[in-house]
Amino acid sequence: MVVKNQKLSPAALYAGLKQKSQTFARNFQNVCAAAKEQGFSGIAKLLWQDLFGGRSLTQWLYLIALSSLPFILEFTSGQEQHDWLGLFASWTGIVCVILVAEGRASNYLFGAVNSAIYLILSFQASFYGEVLTTIYFFIMQPIGLYTWLSNRVNEQDKEEPSHFEAKKLDWRGWLKYLALTALIWIGMGFAYKSIHSHRPFRDSVTDATNGIGQLLMTGLYREQWIFWIATNLFSIYLWWGSNLHIQAMYWVYTLNSIVGWYQWTKAVKKA
Repeated sequence: MVVKNQKLSPAALYAGLKQKSQTFARNFQNVCAAAKEQGFSGIAKLLWQDLFGGRSLTQWLYLIALSSLPFILEFTSGQEQHDWLGLFASWTGIVCVILVAEGRASNYLFGAVNSAIYLILSFQASFYGEVLTTIYFFIMQPIGLYTWLSNRVNEQDKEEPSHFEAKKLDWRGWLKYLALTALIWIGMGFAYKSIHSHRPFRDSVTDATNGIGQLLMTGLYREQWIFWIATNLFSIYLWWGSNLHIQAMYWVYTLNSIVGWYQWTKAVKKA
């Protein structure tokens, strides 16, 4: 039997939107209720546990080794003046992506600080594509934090050993996000061209890969790491010869993205 695709009626669309809004409201209420029940001291304890709990010795060594690189680079470069903004942008960014790979919601706290500092550096370097992308990142931090906390609070009855429940894209999801990537890249490229950017479609590459990577990260999809790897490699090229800290940060990002892909793939298989 062949079933023809039918367009949704206005009533069906309204019912779908109503159901999604009710789900959002219910999840939001659950998160707020859980926060109220914990109180300030309880939230601080959960934050401490999320940052430091359940990490193996290997994970500790990995975190310490990679997050130490910005400080080693800064104090062994022989420069008379220290680049404090570049240093803390690199350090917070590295810690953030490591926490993402481990599935820890506290990554969004470091992500917010990193976005604020990176916004200043990108503006100073006149990388206006990076400026717009970083504004988007900054806005997405509380949204992502809410989504991850909602996932944890509303799935707390399940026996899940990891901090999160990773998902993977099917072929329809791949087509959708690849089409969206191309749309953002071309659209932002023409936007930059309209303001006489010297490299419009080069600047818009990271707008597309960063934007889709953040969406997939918020949705807990492992495929985010493929987009992060693409972003990191292109960003190394973009910052080459400009800011040593930012270059080093993206090299570490690339390494961590490979580790993140491996860890999230294991989490998908467990789920």
